[in-house]
Amino acid sequence: MSKRINMPKLGMTMTEGTIDEWYKSVGDTVKKGEAVCMIASEKLTMDVESPADGTLIEITVEAGGLAKVGDQMGLIGVEGESAVSKASGDDEALSESGEPTNERQAIQDAAEKSDSFERTHDNEINQNAIEEEKHPTEQGNVSAKRVFITPLAKKIAKEKGIDYTQIKGTGGNGRITKRDVEKAPAQSASPQQNVAQVAVPQSVTPKNLSPMRSAIASNMMNSLQTTAQLTLHQKANADKLFKFNKTLKDEVSNSGLDIKVTVTALITKAVSLALKDDIKMNSTYKDGTLEKHDTVNIGIATSLDDGLMVPVILDAASKSIGDIAAQIVELSDAARNGSLESDKMSGGTFTITNIGTSGIEYFTPVLNAPEVGILGVGSLQKELKLVDGKVKEAKILPFSLTIDHQIVDGADGANFLTSLIKYIENPYLLVL
Repeated sequence: MSKRINMPKLGMTMTEGTIDEWYKSVGDTVKKGEAVCMIASEKLTMDVESPADGTLIEITVEAGGLAKVGDQMGLIGVEGESAVSKASGDDEALSESGEPTNERQAIQDAAEKSDSFERTHDNEINQNAIEEEKHPTEQGNVSAKRVFITPLAKKIAKEKGIDYTQIKGTGGNGRITKRDVEKAPAQSASPQQNVAQVAVPQSVTPKNLSPMRSAIASNMMNSLQTTAQLTLHQKANADKLFKFNKTLKDEVSNSGLDIKVTVTALITKAVSLALKDDIKMNSTYKDGTLEKHDTVNIGIATSLDDGLMVPVILDAASKSIGDIAAQIVELSDAARNGSLESDKMSGGTFTITNIGTSGIEYFTPVLNAPEVGILGVGSLQKELKLVDGKVKEAKILPFSLTIDHQIVDGADGANFLTSLIKYIENPYLLVL
């Protein structure tokens, strides 16, 4: 019996995805668990695996097309089998809500737990772009390597005269994708290529947004169109917070613990306690339904080369500062090296976005819908303060709180900031 290749559901807000690239063509033999195509949605790019051994007998949605969660993208069957007679009767389709049946769940779980998410990360992260089948010597040549490249990317590389063996792939398992070839510099052309062909300048043509940037654009526009956003600004004296952070670092060092305590971790803990005090801010609002959450799940916006991701620290209010610090490092590293699983970005109830390294004091964060609040942390400032008749220098942290005015009033937002600043200016409350 034929098996459908369906668009999986990667996050609770996902409704559709884009088929970025097909690795297989109709008629190709595939094995169960083998990557057959790449999809992009919810700021992720990931491989979708074949649900069974067989032959790809139909590609229902071509590369570049959209498919709703649960929709069929392709069909795996026996060579020569009719695609039309089998596709409609398959019993492994996802439900209209996007929730998979029991059989399909196993396949989706395997895909979500794989390490085949596209790598789009900072330059300082080393990536294994080309997977080696053998271990060549230092003088080993290209023939000692097996280069993983999609058929479409290989075709484009040949058309442009590009030596794709010199390209670092960002696809699943280091596979070279169409976008890798398109971004490759002209210098990567193979010396074996015709010199006249390489020397001819190529015309510059506009390129579409990447799947990640396209998803971000859609989410940001949806957020601005469906919410009433209001931003409040307030600053806090952070002198005690930085002294407290230094004290914790000293204690950790003296105890020989492997914990990197940061100001971001302290702010996250402070936000979680302020949310615990004010459940209205720890809410989500979607399709006319307001849900207040007892558990505080904080998303940490993480900047990437091609956009951003928001990994989530679950139940942050009940975690220690050390646990939060460790999770921030773990999740942000996973986001940047492409191994962040989709379930690590689900379930957020509030988001923190920190642009402190940019020199910006105040800004207007855009809500991570359906959450009703997001906190922006600006760059640390130094100000002169009059204390007991004497002028002293003070460290100042600027905060920008965006709220959904449909649910949260300005006074509610102000009360939340007051509660947050209480924890920032009295940091020993974070450990009580």
